[in-house]
Amino acid sequence: MNTSYLGLRLASPVVVGSSPYTSCKTNIERCVRHGAGAVVLKSIFEEQVLRHAAVFDYVPQGMGDEGEYLESYLGDHYKLRFLDLIRDARSTGVPVIASINCISAGEGWVEYAAAMADAGASALELNIFLQPVDPELSSEALEAAYVGVVGRVVEAVRIPVSVKLPMRLTNTLGMARRLWRVGARGVVLYNRFFEPDIDIERMAFVRSDPFSRPSELRNVLRSAALCASLVPELDVAVSTGVHDGAAAVKALLCGANAVQLCSAIHYHGYDVIGRIDRFIDAWARRHEFGSVEEFCGRMRYDDENSDYFQRVQYMKYFPRDTE
Repeated sequence: MNTSYLGLRLASPVVVGSSPYTSCKTNIERCVRHGAGAVVLKSIFEEQVLRHAAVFDYVPQGMGDEGEYLESYLGDHYKLRFLDLIRDARSTGVPVIASINCISAGEGWVEYAAAMADAGASALELNIFLQPVDPELSSEALEAAYVGVVGRVVEAVRIPVSVKLPMRLTNTLGMARRLWRVGARGVVLYNRFFEPDIDIERMAFVRSDPFSRPSELRNVLRSAALCASLVPELDVAVSTGVHDGAAAVKALLCGANAVQLCSAIHYHGYDVIGRIDRFIDAWARRHEFGSVEEFCGRMRYDDENSDYFQRVQYMKYFPRDTE
């Protein structure tokens, strides 16, 4: 069932998110063969760039000169791998969304974004997380840094730009509005962090399970419905907790234009893409919808269902005092 996302026409609202499943042409072909409407390519990670710096015993003097550093110390090889992937992925026939994972507000990513656009990317997804480790840094200043990164990238490219947001924002809707004002075309809800765990016997940090669970969808539905209703200028993609067709339909009903899969493929294989596609089609026929646009946003925030969007309603589920 066709849909529109970031101004791109997709044969399916099911998009494979940035992951190992979009890291090479062979895997991308599998995604397309099983029914993916688009792919978000595996991200170029700033952490990887900084690891390369360590190999050369080089410490950047502020992130503003990353462009020179990348060219001087990494050469073209690192960048060309991602540009070649874009060119390879284009031959599969679906829109190709390039991805950049940023942990700083430097200028280096503008150059990368422009190169990816020139290589043929249909759109660009910025995955930004600026770790708040300075207690003197205000929320306003931190969020302004996000907006600054996006604004500079948007100015440098002519393809649509979406932003994968972290959950830990004071006001997701406010951030979404600010991103739209600097030219973003969409938001992805949400960036799911790889949180550390602790081995209490060794008293050491260890990796936790990086994969999402179906129950995590409930953390996203309300935000998607609010954003689709109150910031309608932006397209919305839901990326956390979509493991089956029912979850995809819920996200679309809340106003998402697309859903992104990653963990679902890990658990169920590439076949899950087609199963979700078929579920959406069968559900739409059962309810006599001819397109995603006809039911997208049916469950957005409005005055009739506003009670369900208020956190205080959780109190209704507590047992009453019986004394």
